[in-house]
Amino acid sequence: MPLRRDFKEYHKSIAEELRSTKDRIRNLIGAAHWQSDGEHKEAVLRKTLRLHLPETLHVGKGFVCCHDRTSSQTDILVTDRNKPTLFKDGELVLVTPDSVDAVIEVKTSLDGNAIEDVITKLADNVEMIRSEGNDHCKAGLFVYEKRGGHDIHKRVLEHLQLKSHGDLKRTINWLSFGPDIFFRFWEKGEDVHSPHGGPVWHSYELNDLGHAYFVSNVVWDVSRGNSLNMQFAWFPIEGGKERNRKWYVPLSNGAPTEFNH
Repeated sequence: MPLRRDFKEYHKSIAEELRSTKDRIRNLIGAAHWQSDGEHKEAVLRKTLRLHLPETLHVGKGFVCCHDRTSSQTDILVTDRNKPTLFKDGELVLVTPDSVDAVIEVKTSLDGNAIEDVITKLADNVEMIRSEGNDHCKAGLFVYEKRGGHDIHKRVLEHLQLKSHGDLKRTINWLSFGPDIFFRFWEKGEDVHSPHGGPVWHSYELNDLGHAYFVSNVVWDVSRGNSLNMQFAWFPIEGGKERNRKWYVPLSNGAPTEFNH
């Protein structure tokens, strides 16, 4: 008897592989080499994205060189292989802003002021790229472990809104916070029946699919020519993730608000 296809379990297995590989590395290197531990976690996510993104895109790390300044080092740079590269050595690349499809920061865990600091850094970097004419560049923050208590949805949304300065150029598109929590920016809230019809972030509780949905959203958003009919394979929650949304906040002029289900 053939096995039943199950896209949801498939994506859960991707998330579990990310976590188990991260733990495998920590078990091998112990607590004495935390910098190396962090670098390997970035490499684990780069490998996962590389497995799913089109061959036309390069997944590395490095710097974006603009007219009058250079970005801080970015954990993951997704760039267009059809664009020239200023410098390349293994995974390390230096590129001009026109070649960048996504910038992603990777953290083991975040709490307190660290959340604000990382969101600020990422917003600064993506604003610089978008200000050079690359409006299609996306930004993401991937956090392996959840910390921060029961109000984490509200606090992260507050930081996302505050550090955006109400400017689309500073918005962060995707954020996973531990295995369950996922945030996404919608440029038009009306497209997903949000209480706010304009630019808005939603937060979601996805039950072991937060990391997988981060990967799926990156792959879907930076790939070109996707057919909407193929979303079933990448976003397998029955009825869509909007059934699992918890909080929302507009880009500007509004406080984080809990959804009334």
